[in-house]
Amino acid sequence: MKLTIDLDSDSLRTAALKTLKGVAEDAAAPAAARASAARTLLEAIGAIGRMQDTRRLDDDRSATEMSPTEINDEIMRLSAKLPKVRVSRVRTPSPK
Repeated sequence: MKLTIDLDSDSLRTAALKTLKGVAEDAAAPAAARASAARTLLEAIGAIGRMQDTRRLDDDRSATEMSPTEINDEIMRLSAKLPKVRVSRVRTPSPK
């Protein structure tokens, strides 16, 4: 059996986040490991740390109070948080 490892950035990011999530949820893991994994996950989503999203808009502010530039900036900020869509071709077996 040959093991293939996908080294593209999306698959590495996904694997790293799954590993961190597994450690954070593992009750048998040392408390320091769980805390470190949880903190790293919060940093990865921009909730804390230097990657923190400090440009969040005030929740009380409606879109009618924003300029077109502010609306565009908000759309770009939120779009950057979306996972990239990966489309793969479905292979159908050839007729026998």
